[in-house]
Amino acid sequence: MRREETLDEVRRNFLGTDDEWARVHRLLRAVLNACGSESRYVFDDYAIAQNAATAVKRLMAEQGLRAPSPGAEGSDLGAVVDLVVYGSIARSYLEPATASEVATLAGLGEPVSYDVMAACAGMVMAVQDAVGRFAIDDSMQTAVVSTAAMSTGRLNLSIQTPEDVAIYAAGLTVGNACTATLLSRERRVVDGSVTPSGRIVSTYARTLPQHHGLCSVPLEGPFRSNAAEMFRLARYIPEACRETVRRAGWDVQEVDLWVFHQASDRSLSQIASQLGVPASRVPAIHAVYGNCESSSAALTLRHLHDTGVLQPGMKIMVGSAAAGFMLAALGVEWAG
Repeated sequence: MRREETLDEVRRNFLGTDDEWARVHRLLRAVLNACGSESRYVFDDYAIAQNAATAVKRLMAEQGLRAPSPGAEGSDLGAVVDLVVYGSIARSYLEPATASEVATLAGLGEPVSYDVMAACAGMVMAVQDAVGRFAIDDSMQTAVVSTAAMSTGRLNLSIQTPEDVAIYAAGLTVGNACTATLLSRERRVVDGSVTPSGRIVSTYARTLPQHHGLCSVPLEGPFRSNAAEMFRLARYIPEACRETVRRAGWDVQEVDLWVFHQASDRSLSQIASQLGVPASRVPAIHAVYGNCESSSAALTLRHLHDTGVLQPGMKIMVGSAAAGFMLAALGVEWAG
């Protein structure tokens, strides 16, 4: 969905005068311009687990993995997924864990399956949780982190006042996406070649819970965000980045790519400036996909891989800020 299509839909729902619309329209454009929003993908359905499972099945096929047959002898134990963690906001029900349905629909057998709720930092926090399980449970060999950014029915497209713009306009930048990330103890080889992969060398997480009310999706009602205040909280991001890099044993200037949650181009530009690194090292793809919530980091990594940007030996920091207020990051050495 292009930017103009989004604005047209809001205009169709507007109940005020042409003069009132002109003011609201001007404010909406200012928000979309600041974010760099040009297009986003919107799914026609709201089949959350089904779409998430589609991404998982594509991942399994790319990685040369097959699900074990129940009760079959001689199953390919290296292909068994021991853990599935669903790290997204979107869900069709409060229980059970969406991960259970994703695992079933993807044909993954009977892995340990549960959800991690950390807003837009869900994918990064789910990876951290899986890494922690690997550290304490030797039986865990492979894990899949699944995401589904699907906002159908949760965005307010009836924006009537400047006050509404302040609360609901950020939702107009949200796009839909599903991702799946494979974690394993060993580097995987498929058809004689090492699969595209990175080694996690550091993690970081911090919550500023006093800011929990700035952004929310209630059980009933649309997404709300105090975007201006959320932008101001971005001042905490460089500190999180530096600590993640320090834990990896790197220097800030050594980091080749800073892969962030794609909330807006403006926030990414600010981060680059605050870290003192070239903007080219902070990939900005918000204009292509929009804000894909917890799917953003994995989606950005895939985009960088498919466009030939990722190269063996690169040092990458993967991070996300999220409602809560949550900060989470990973230090990753790209293997190839």
